[in-house]
Amino acid sequence: MAGRLQDRVVWVIGASGALGAAIARAAAAEGARVIASGRSGAKLGELAAAIGRAGGRAEARVVDVCDRAAVDAAAADIAARLGRIDGLVNSTSLSIFGDFLELADDAWHQVLDAKLLGYVRTMRAVLPQMARQGGGSIVNLSGRGGRQPTPAHLPGGCANAAVNLLTKGVADAQAPRGIRANVVAPGPIASERMEKIRASNERIAGGELPRAAYDRKGQPEDVADAVVWLLSDAARHVNGAVIPVDGGSIATV
Repeated sequence: MAGRLQDRVVWVIGASGALGAAIARAAAAEGARVIASGRSGAKLGELAAAIGRAGGRAEARVVDVCDRAAVDAAAADIAARLGRIDGLVNSTSLSIFGDFLELADDAWHQVLDAKLLGYVRTMRAVLPQMARQGGGSIVNLSGRGGRQPTPAHLPGGCANAAVNLLTKGVADAQAPRGIRANVVAPGPIASERMEKIRASNERIAGGELPRAAYDRKGQPEDVADAVVWLLSDAARHVNGAVIPVDGGSIATV
């Protein structure tokens, strides 16, 4: 039986991280041909090999999203070799924690360059090809911090909020070309990164925070399932949305 993404070309950025790797595996399991990108060639190679052993199709390609020329070259090569780019997933993040008064300007620049501008670069690189082929789907990962800030993670939260707005703007502009763009916003996901966020927040708060804020832990596969759905035709009428995958942990509506 054909999968929901059968024979589609899906480029996953940030695939050397836990969430990106889970997304790459899930897309391949649904029949996609996956290009797994990130900065760690070793991790990407292991991921592509594991997907191949499971019967999927994946290739590893090291790409630094802070390098516009590298991003443009990768997109052009994928389109030339495979004929199309049906899906783009942005799962890049750079976590810099600290007290607002102690964070240097450089910390803010690094986070915004890797997250917000990284997403700008990859979307800008694939949109012309998606327009030529008559459509495509973009899924950007932001995070709960884009709506509900945490004291130790303000650079990342601001970047996430900007990603939400950016994605809606791109969705509105590209809808006439058959291109959809949506956001998946994970909450706490069981990972080393989440524990770092908790520890940093408690240090800044000067004491232990309520555990309820971190108890509703999801798994990377929970995020991957939502992303695959948005990439597929099952979500063909979903555009410009920010979909939380957080177990209901966010305190706002």
